[in-house]
Amino acid sequence: MHLDIDFAFDLGTEERHTITFHWGQLLGRIRITVDGHEVVAKNRAVPLGRTRTRKFEFSVGYAEVHDVVIEKIGKRVLSGARKQKCRAFVDGELMGEY
Repeated sequence: MHLDIDFAFDLGTEERHTITFHWGQLLGRIRITVDGHEVVAKNRAVPLGRTRTRKFEFSVGYAEVHDVVIEKIGKRVLSGARKQKCRAFVDGELMGEY
């Protein structure tokens, strides 16, 4: 079973940007990039005993600014060994579930 989650999406009308997300679920490594530049890098997605939803929030763009939120939704028991999901929002609108 492959547990990693990888996805990408584009945003913006005049000012285009590409957001990529990688979550190595088994070890908890998260990496988020904007146009190839790392904006989030964490070795553990959630410290043990913490909430099961983790949010990553950042703004993208200069003239055309967008607020991006990526939620990692995990299980409390054996989270590294169970399939989990992520949701991506841009300006409060759901872009996709992965």
